Amino acid sequence: MLLIGVLVLIALASLTAVQTGQRWFDARQRNSERELLFVGEQYRQAIEAYWREAPNTVQRMPTSVDDLITDKRFPFPKHHLRKQFRDPLMPSQALMEVRDGPALIGVYSQAEGTPFRQTGFDGDQKSFNGAQSYADWKFTYVPAVVSGQVRGNAPGARPPVVVPPSPAPAGRQR
Repeated sequence: MLLIGVLVLIALASLTAVQTGQRWFDARQRNSERELLFVGEQYRQAIEAYWREAPNTVQRMPTSVDDLITDKRFPFPKHHLRKQFRDPLMPSQALMEVRDGPALIGVYSQAEGTPFRQTGFDGDQKSFNGAQSYADWKFTYVPAVVSGQVRGNAPGARPPVVVPPSPAPAGRQR
């Protein structure tokens, strides 16, 4: 009888440990999602600022993340983005870039899995509602007119091209 009691106690302790581990993993994943939403929005806002704050009214899109970190179009360089952020869901990798030709128009995570957060997005993140993967969370800024061509919902508009990020130069922190 004592042996059965010990076995039941071990089974209950194991079940509790599994449930605690799953809750911890879920909480960690939710925190990483919140960080991805913050980081992605930093990139989107930086791309928009790069476009809107053009000197001499000559607007163009950035061609690299370095353009966002140090905008050399001004006598005193501007910094639209503080640093190149890593992917919060996959810290060993950089965020993937979304391009329209040579123009950098956004970033996204290539992490696998379905986001916990499925609703409650608005504004620039409204398209994230019901996303089935983190790759569906694309943080982009596309001005209404680029190089004289209307983008967005215009008939015949080309879809953006997704490319992997270039490796960081040696000795540079991301």
